[in-house]
Amino acid sequence: MNTDPATTRCDRRTFLFGASAVILSACGGAAPDSDAGSTDTDAGSIDSGAGTDTTTDSRTDQSSDVETGVEVEALSPSTFEGLALCTLLPSSTPGPFPSRELLDRRDIHEGYPGHPLRLGIRVVDQGCQPVPDAVVDIWHSDATGDYSDYVRRNSVSDDRKDEGEGTTFCRGAQTADADGILEFETIYPGWYEDRAIHIHATVHIDDNPVFTTQLYFDEAYTEAVHTTGIYAESGPPDTGWDTDHVIGDPATDGTGIVLAAAETRSGPGTLGLVNLGIDLA
Repeated sequence: MNTDPATTRCDRRTFLFGASAVILSACGGAAPDSDAGSTDTDAGSIDSGAGTDTTTDSRTDQSSDVETGVEVEALSPSTFEGLALCTLLPSSTPGPFPSRELLDRRDIHEGYPGHPLRLGIRVVDQGCQPVPDAVVDIWHSDATGDYSDYVRRNSVSDDRKDEGEGTTFCRGAQTADADGILEFETIYPGWYEDRAIHIHATVHIDDNPVFTTQLYFDEAYTEAVHTTGIYAESGPPDTGWDTDHVIGDPATDGTGIVLAAAETRSGPGTLGLVNLGIDLA
């Protein structure tokens, strides 16, 4: 059943890094020219991460980041230059499971099993200039398709867990640095009925929510992840880009996350990058 109302879209303007820049097909598996990501983009070689030790339950200290001992390079402006596409993203519904409060933390997986995902976001304005101090709140389902803090209104199976009110996994907020960059350590989302796999994001400026959108994952890359580990127990997603009732065109509207196999603080996983363009005019 459909739980999200139809998305409302803002006017979009596309602006590129330099006159000769080429728009990349969003999240098509091509590795961005980055300081942080691996150049191994073979989706078929993806490690599910199911055996990775992500021993962190941030519910006891929501402001803390717990490291696993794996060294990763910091994200920088050059990490995002390889994306080429820089556009105002379409606004979208927050869906039925928005965050009730901002949890200030980078590590949001809380030790839940799944393929490690390092999500890098650069907040930019209509001129593709960084927006320092923007706060980005994200939320998404765990590997089984369950959202924290809510009793799920739709599920792929009655016998799958639904942890409900008071849980906080796969939710968190971070503040952009002087270059508009922030990041999260999480897991690749699972699926639930009638939606393509996605992450919700709301941007706050001066403590006010100013923009909400949804970010999407390449279907071929998702297929490779979802045939492994805990994801395989749920089978393939029942909804793709062509049948989702909220999605636009992630390949051109900026909502597609550029994905590449990479090292994360939780071990081998995926680096996802996106320019989150908002209109501050």
